This record gives sequence, C-alpha cells and structure tokens, in this order.
Amino acid sequence: MSSQTIGSDFTGGALLPNYVNGRLLAAEDLATGQASLLARDTRIGRAAGAGVVQGLWVTSGATTLTVAAGTGITLSGQPVVAARTITLPLALSTTTSVNTAVFSRCSGDGTGFGVAAGAYLLTARPVQQRQGQVPLATSPDSTLSPGCAARWTAEGVEIRAIALPALTTVFGVGATTDNLRNLTAHWCFGAEQLVNLPVYPFTFDPAYSGFDRLAPADLTDLDLPLAVFRWDGRRVVDLDNWSARRRITTPDPVPSAWSATVADRRDADGQARFLQFQEQIDLIAAGGNARYTEATQHFGLLPPVGFLPAAFQNGTIAASKDAASAASAGRKPSAAFTGSLFDPWTFFGGAANFGGVVDWSVADFALRQSWQLPPELTSFNSDERGIRLTFYWVRENLDAPETIPTYVVFMTDLPWQQSYGGTVTKDPEAAETPKGSAA
Repeated sequence: MSSQTIGSDFTGGALLPNYVNGRLLAAEDLATGQASLLARDTRIGRAAGAGVVQGLWVTSGATTLTVAAGTGITLSGQPVVAARTITLPLALSTTTSVNTAVFSRCSGDGTGFGVAAGAYLLTARPVQQRQGQVPLATSPDSTLSPGCAARWTAEGVEIRAIALPALTTVFGVGATTDNLRNLTAHWCFGAEQLVNLPVYPFTFDPAYSGFDRLAPADLTDLDLPLAVFRWDGRRVVDLDNWSARRRITTPDPVPSAWSATVADRRDADGQARFLQFQEQIDLIAAGGNARYTEATQHFGLLPPVGFLPAAFQNGTIAASKDAASAASAGRKPSAAFTGSLFDPWTFFGGAANFGGVVDWSVADFALRQSWQLPPELTSFNSDERGIRLTFYWVRENLDAPETIPTYVVFMTDLPWQQSYGGTVTKDPEAAETPKGSAA
C-alpha cells in the first residue's frame, strides 16, 4: 500500500438526516437536510459560472418591458428561473430619485411601476414566497387550536432596475442623443479602464466594468444583469440586451491583477460587445436609413472587428459584386440598392481605409482574436495612432449568387494580417468605384 490518510475535517460540512426505521424526524431535521442540498446546488452553480443559460431576452413597448422565460445563474451560484414571460408596466414616478430608483409600486392596485427618467440596468434575482396553508397537529394535552402554517415555499424571480450614472463622455467622446446607446454600452464594457491594462498589467484592477462601479448594495451577487435601457419619463428608449447580458462565464479560480488577462470574462465581454454592435446595425438597417448613415452619428466607438451589410453607392448588389470581384465581372444587375444596405465609404468616412477583398478564413480568425482587443474611435483625428481600421469585401460572399446581399468586414490593423495564411487582395477594379472611395 503506497498511500495513507493523514487527516480529515468535518467543520462546516453539509448535514443530511440519517434515515432509519423507527426514527422520529423533527421539522428542524428536514429543514437542515433541505438547506444542505440547496447549498450543494449553489456550489455547483458557482462552479458552472454566472450568466444567462437560455432565454431571459428583454423586449420593450412604449411603456412596458417584457422578459422572456428562461434560466440564468447569479454570481452567488443561485439559479434564476422565469417560468413564463413577464411583462412589467412602467409609469412616471414624480417622487422617486434617479439615484435610488427601483421598480416600486406607484399605486396601490399594482397596475404599474414607477421609475424616474434616466438610464437603468435591468436585473433578475431569485426570491421565495410562502404559499398555501396546511393544518398543524394538536399537541398532546393541549386545549388550544393548533392553527396552520404555510404549505409551500415557492421559488420565483424578482425584476429590479438599478440606476446608472449620467454619462457626459466615454473614452473622450461626448455623449449625444444619437450616440448615447453606444457610449453607454462601452461604459458597461469598461472601455476606459481596459485601455490601461497594457500600461502596467501587474496591478490592473480586474473589476474594470462600469457595473463594478455600482454600489454593492444596489448590484449584488444575487442580481443577474439582463439589459440596459433608458426611460425618458414617458417611454422606454435604447433598450440594449448585450450591454448587460453575458453567456455563462467560467469563474476565475485565482482572482488577481492578471484576471483581466487570463480569465474568461474578457472573452465573454468581447463577444457581447460584438453582438451589441451587430444588433444596433440591424436596427439601423431595419429603419431604412442605412445607405446614408455615418458611423459618427450613432457610434463613438466601434468593436475591433465587425460586419456591415453593404453595397457600392453606384447602384445594385450585383454591380457591387461586379465592381469588387473580377470573378463576378460578367453579371447583370438584379437587385436594387436598398436602404438596408450601408455605403461603407459614407459610414466610415475617414475612420477606415479600404483594403480590397479578403477570404472568410481571415475575417473569422480576426473576429475570434478581437474579443480582448480595445475598441476603435470613429473620430480618428482624436486618436494619436491615426487610422486603425480597414474594411474588406469577403470573397465567398462576392462569389455567391447575385441575389445574396453583399457585406464588408472591418478590422483593426494588426501585424499578423500581413503574414496570416488567408488571402487579402487589393482589387484595382474595386478601388476605382465611385466616391473615389477606394482609399
């Protein structure tokens, strides 16, 4: 035998009733066993990580917020379960301070909840409620009525709104009505703090996000962030799930200054940042104004890699393919330039260069490398590094049937792009398209 036990410790260990025939069980025995099982579930939840498992997507009406059924896990390891869709009516509250606002009843009939105007983080947390009644047995020799107790402890979900600070600038970009959604998202992602990570990573604070700066009494380990929204006093505006929503994120076993470098959190934040941008792009395209949209209107900051449904200013999807790829030079126009397609030269202005045609393998690799890269300013003149973004047409998209809309991928200029095995082609025909735009 080559191993031996050198000690053991049962201090604070789980207590489970030992069931044997003939034993009398008290309520305390069963309650202790139940608490031990719940504590075990919580430990498993903390090991799995915090975030949204599925569902819990937030949508809005003019004066309502709706949380879809779903499941998540809080930082404390407890599950958050919405068994059905929950609709929350909002109403203007004239008494609630913006610094302490939560969803609170503004009338005794429970028909609405009031919040003061401002930006809010919407969270969900697990709650319990006693339900039903069950009679109690009469004590021996007692002449008093035994009464009754609650039959069940029901688990549910509570939705909260936590006030966010008013933003005037983020990363040096001044807030406007049009770009506030974008700047709020990057405040949530911690863009201003993360720029200091490469300066001296030995002492970098891993609590870098905007949410880390909220009071612990407001945003607790029991709260699961779902979305960010603004309430202008009459209606919900700028509802944004990805500013707050995160996939299940593996916990950091050894929190330290290096957590921001090696832990799973920054990957999850980077993925959410990308999805936040793409969702906002989809909303602009759905509004029919994409063709004339400039990035500086709605975006103070861009992710290091992103995608735009796009076409050339001179006409059609097919013409865009013809102009951008020699392989499609013989095609005839078959689909009109619509308001849902961006003109990349109008969109980027001077904030990006045109790079030609790139293989999907390069675009996909760049995207996966982008999770931990910093965002890029749309107003490049304020950036001492100069123009850092380049946009490309994607070869596989150009070679697809002409009824499929074209798109561009933009990415931060990085040294690996010069030596990566994928192909980047500077297409002279594409470079000579209207707006003199090729470069």
